[in-house]
Amino acid sequence: MRDQEHRPVTLDGSAEPADVVAVADGAPVHVPDDAVAAVHRTHVMSRRLSTRVPTYGRTTGVGANKSVAVADDDQGLRILRSHATEAGPRLPARAVRAMLAVRLNQLCAAGSGIDPAVLRPLERMLNDDALPTVRTYVSVGTGDLGALAGTALTLMGERPATRPFAPMSPWGTDSALPFISSSALTIGRTCLAAETLGRLDRAAAVVYALTFRGLDGNPSVLSPAAVRAAASPGTDAVAERARLLLQPEGPGGPAAWQPARIQDAFGLRTFAVSQGAVTHALDTLTRQAARLMASAQENPLFDVAGEAVVHHGGFQQVALGLALDACNLAVAQTGPLVMSRIGMLDEPGLTGMRAFLASGPEGASGLMAAEAVAGATLAELRAAAQPASLGSVTISRGAEEDASFASQAITQTERAAAAYRTLLACELLGAVRLLRRRDLGLPAGLLRDAFDLTRTLPRDDTDRDLSADIDIAEGLLDDLGQVLT
Repeated sequence: MRDQEHRPVTLDGSAEPADVVAVADGAPVHVPDDAVAAVHRTHVMSRRLSTRVPTYGRTTGVGANKSVAVADDDQGLRILRSHATEAGPRLPARAVRAMLAVRLNQLCAAGSGIDPAVLRPLERMLNDDALPTVRTYVSVGTGDLGALAGTALTLMGERPATRPFAPMSPWGTDSALPFISSSALTIGRTCLAAETLGRLDRAAAVVYALTFRGLDGNPSVLSPAAVRAAASPGTDAVAERARLLLQPEGPGGPAAWQPARIQDAFGLRTFAVSQGAVTHALDTLTRQAARLMASAQENPLFDVAGEAVVHHGGFQQVALGLALDACNLAVAQTGPLVMSRIGMLDEPGLTGMRAFLASGPEGASGLMAAEAVAGATLAELRAAAQPASLGSVTISRGAEEDASFASQAITQTERAAAAYRTLLACELLGAVRLLRRRDLGLPAGLLRDAFDLTRTLPRDDTDRDLSADIDIAEGLLDDLGQVLT
């Protein structure tokens, strides 16, 4: 259900990824009249140009039929009906709303030549939450054609929406291909995944700080001098987060404990460098998503200033695919260090307590099984990090001989985010158990605030099924990340 407290999001060609997230979560949308007017001007010009310049998808067929001249008015509907082909499980409504928000914003960039009559029904579709059905297998990375063709048919009433929706009139050829010429689904899902990973990135610093304090780590690894030595992007931001958590007197203040070791293992010592790669990759990914959702990428593109039809390949999502792959790789490479810290929390020589922080009879397993769950998530992170950018496919009789798999990369990012959440939750269980056992009396500050949030984790340390504990810990991560905002 829509949260009535959401403020309307303006979609006029300048919206940001955060706006897409808001719309996906139920915010209503508004398209200003001046944006509709700009789309109208481009539409008029596109109709004029298409009468005298051969125009892909309007005066010709599409794909391998690009050299076939067409003149009948039914081509638009044929394109939509034939391309609305999908398979696999349905995508969640949140992803569909993100797709629609991106597409509406892109159309307002006024380069597609689409009939402006499409804009208000699309706006209404979002505000009524009357969504099209979108399925999993629909795209190869050169445009989310099937998802958008199905959306167009839903707007016209040929397909049912998830709620009652008054359909608009059938479209002409001048709107069909322009509407589906977009990677809006992939971009929208990217906005959502980047936001999720951003929250987990901040939560990772909090979980690390709890582990670090429980193990009496040496804070020199977080010093400005250590950051300068790393010379790696993102390291400064991550180290700053950890210092804010661990040093109540401020980033330059002294540690509140005597370090247990001169030099810690990599899990504690190189966190800022490793996690910094995630922070940097997420920043790059978010910036690329922002560029794409505010760009007119339709093929053909109508250049208003130059009064020209531009046939191009700007829709090839190479940069987005690479940014997604980089993010997946960055998250995966943190996995061994999280496993290292989980191993430290289970090690009597470092905690001064029983193996696996167990209690009860000798031989009790404690957190042994949670470590195994963490190992399973590490396998998933590594599988999701296989670069999708290395793959492509040739389709449409060779007309598209290098269709990239950016759409596969975002699926892998979503898998990585889910596995990463569980991995961090497993570390959080151990960090909280150790801190409770040590009863350190954390001083007032951000770390104490974060530790107080974990009070919903069960205190029963006897051997039992920890599945529910992991679920609770996963749910806590978003709140823990908010400590740093």
